Amino acid sequence: MNLGIIGLPAAGKKTVFRLLTGVNAEKAPTRDGLALGIAAVRDPRIDRLSAMYNPKKTRYAEFEIVLPPDLQPDTARGAAWLEPIRRSDALVFVVRAFAADHVFHIQGTVDPVRDVELIQIEFLLADLAMAETRIQRMDKERKAKAFDAIRDREYSILQRCYDHLHGEKPLRTLEFSDEDRKFIRSLQFLTLKPWVVVLNVGEDLAACEKRLEGLVTSLRAQGAEVVFLSAAIEQEIAELAADEREAFMQDLGLTEPAAHRLSRAAYTSLGLLSFFTVGPDEVRAWPIRRGATAPEAAGRIHSDLERGFIRADTVPYEALVAAGSEKAAREANHYRLNGKDYVVQDGDVIEIRFNV
Repeated sequence: MNLGIIGLPAAGKKTVFRLLTGVNAEKAPTRDGLALGIAAVRDPRIDRLSAMYNPKKTRYAEFEIVLPPDLQPDTARGAAWLEPIRRSDALVFVVRAFAADHVFHIQGTVDPVRDVELIQIEFLLADLAMAETRIQRMDKERKAKAFDAIRDREYSILQRCYDHLHGEKPLRTLEFSDEDRKFIRSLQFLTLKPWVVVLNVGEDLAACEKRLEGLVTSLRAQGAEVVFLSAAIEQEIAELAADEREAFMQDLGLTEPAAHRLSRAAYTSLGLLSFFTVGPDEVRAWPIRRGATAPEAAGRIHSDLERGFIRADTVPYEALVAAGSEKAAREANHYRLNGKDYVVQDGDVIEIRFNV
């Protein structure tokens, strides 16, 4: 699964890419002409577990990032710039909210509310055109041959999508069952994709948060996660030595870099959660889809563990940390033996029992 970083020109997309991956977009590997990177999920739970176990290695969960071309509003709805965005599983939409006379803006002025609405309309129209085209094609098929129950259901779902979009509402605000989503998955609707909106602001974070409160409320009502980030400040934090970084953030009233919060929000938007494996050799977070079972978690670690899966010995992260050690957690009966049907929970510390 991958996350696409999108935005208008000069919004700060490349800076966000660098903050998340540690690599300049110009020097990143490419696929189909798009810059690729791997972002680490800066999870403070891993830091706490590492402090407990003092392992030889500490590894965060990771996910893939792609950097599609700049958004190009007011062009043809079927334009090529939309296709890489459709292929992304979730989106980080970087919106410029900082003033800088020397930085060009495609619309002439800085107005994050306008820019968000502009792209929302572009995506709505693109999805509406796709739904309409598909419905028209199915109408022709229906005239030639009667639909069975499956095709009737697909047609009904598409009509619901069209009506919702026609009402100028994104598809992420329309309720679908898991089965419904299977019928429209191949269409890759833009407004159905999970998204995180990054408001790239100036140095006065508190003032910007207050000024854009209405926009944030609107975005969250549409199912978006919102992260405030000053690319200039974040870049300065990233370049400081560890001891200077802490003092600098304290002066700004920050407990952690905003890029860390963004990494977690982006990761969650992909429908992923983390389970942990711990020990003196390695403390590691493993990404897995929400709803995955214990054998799938075993397979993420190694295929042999899934093939020979017997049980998963699990303890919630919070219980382990509160107990202070594995021994204390076991004495307090926090560990559970779970079988093949167990659904992995975010923060589970897991040991797989297997036999090959």
